[in-house]
Amino acid sequence: MPLKAIAFDWGHTLMDERRDEHIPLDTRPIHLMPGVVEVLPQLTLPLAVWANTRVDGEPTVRGWLNRAGLGQLFQWVITSVEAGARKPLPEFFQYAFARCGLTKDSVLFVGNQLNTDIAGGEAFGVRTVWLSGAAYRSLDDGPCSAMPTYTIDTLSSLPTLVQSLQTL
Repeated sequence: MPLKAIAFDWGHTLMDERRDEHIPLDTRPIHLMPGVVEVLPQLTLPLAVWANTRVDGEPTVRGWLNRAGLGQLFQWVITSVEAGARKPLPEFFQYAFARCGLTKDSVLFVGNQLNTDIAGGEAFGVRTVWLSGAAYRSLDDGPCSAMPTYTIDTLSSLPTLVQSLQTL
């Protein structure tokens, strides 16, 4: 099935949450991950954020996207607060797909953590893209046997991958 949307993890995929962790999320300075500003506008499919958050819900994440000048690029923002479950649990993915009105085979899910993003997506039957480069590594990521569908070192490789999938 052709791609109909691209979903992104939040922390360390789009936003660098390692900085200023002592400042509340809604007032923190915005530090985008490498390639975000250049790459996202190149993607022509609808975009989503699928985020594990501790206490911050969709309005806070949407506010951050707006402050970064990226809000208009994202059709959906799904957080674990609203979902009532965190990635890699299947309940998170069930909620995300229901809210977005999409099917598993129509989404490409991009994340930086093997043990949450990739493992959860893989178990749920979603095509996954692992951002494996050092800049995207999370200190929370532990050993994991999950196998991403695709692996890229940097976000700048994503448009070429998406284009190749669209022409299949």
